[in-house]
Amino acid sequence: MKPSTFSIFAGVASITAFANGAQTDPESVWAEAQLSYEKFTDGFLANATTSNGSCSKGNVRSRQRWDDLSIDARLEYIRAVKCLYSLPSKTDPLVAPGAKTRVDDFVYSHINQTNFIHGSGIFLPWHRQFMWNYETALYEECDFKGTGVPYWDWFLHTDNQASSPVFDSGPAGFGGNGLYIPHEATNQSLVDLPDVYVDKDAGTGGGCIVDGAFADLTLTLGPVVPADTPADDPYGLRSNPRCLKRDFLQPQSSAHLTYQKVADLIATTTYDEFRAVIDQEEMHPAAHKFLGADGYDFYSSPNDPVFFLLHSQVDRIWTIWQAQDFDTRKNQVGGTVTFRNIPPSANATLETVLHMLTCGSDVSFRDTVSPFENYCYRYI
Repeated sequence: MKPSTFSIFAGVASITAFANGAQTDPESVWAEAQLSYEKFTDGFLANATTSNGSCSKGNVRSRQRWDDLSIDARLEYIRAVKCLYSLPSKTDPLVAPGAKTRVDDFVYSHINQTNFIHGSGIFLPWHRQFMWNYETALYEECDFKGTGVPYWDWFLHTDNQASSPVFDSGPAGFGGNGLYIPHEATNQSLVDLPDVYVDKDAGTGGGCIVDGAFADLTLTLGPVVPADTPADDPYGLRSNPRCLKRDFLQPQSSAHLTYQKVADLIATTTYDEFRAVIDQEEMHPAAHKFLGADGYDFYSSPNDPVFFLLHSQVDRIWTIWQAQDFDTRKNQVGGTVTFRNIPPSANATLETVLHMLTCGSDVSFRDTVSPFENYCYRYI
């Protein structure tokens, strides 16, 4: 029997969602929260100016739902992402010999920080900065002409997530499930956290993706967990050329990527409650678990280009939640700075430093709390 076995995907009690004092359907709760966010954002941008470098309607990045993008806009985003894969890595080869491309810098940074940026108080701010750095690299290094990193709106495809245009099989999509390979469920401990296990039922794929814009993609870092990483390379930093794999697990979408779950989540009132639910018990892990294979790897999941659409959606949900009571929620913190406080660590504060490694400069938690101050983006 394994010691202190812990499933990252444990359930959480449901919170009944209310709007204007009366119970309503969950889709309406979420729609009302989005309208509130849009009004707040419009008001903020209307009062801002660019003369002092602040965020305004004239310079804000507008992250859009992948479903709503034109084919040309989808192709432009994919072109820019492929450009990042064509650029050389900035990571020291003595540190991560497998880092070959600019995207590998993001994969390496995520691998290195995984045990601190999941199950902790810095999950949301670290990934917000990570996304901004990636988006900025698309603009500054690959001349991206789009309006920001799109988001994968999984609520639109809860009961058939594979039907989302994110997974279209043509050149304007990310490809679908991997080829089916007989395989079993996995259950493996995190690196250097032997009492913490991640688990996944066997999905419907498991092999290489063979369609979409990234069918010919070669990965070199990872896999880490779940994987059989060599004992002398536990974090998968040596070069390991292979294809991109997926292993769709629809039950995760049906159970967790739902309007009911986001209505429950939007009803939370503190940062600590919100981040604990979205990070470990509901949508964030379920989305990764749906992808399976490389997209599920706890450490090297940025290897799957869908990772960035997934985290654009996670940040979108946090941003909309913040806007429900921005003055109160902007500076809320909670949680420690290690995974489930293993090993025991200090509580996160606004001064906690977020280490970005080769994907960008370090920032403080405080630097990440507003999408309109150190950043300038919105969701539409």
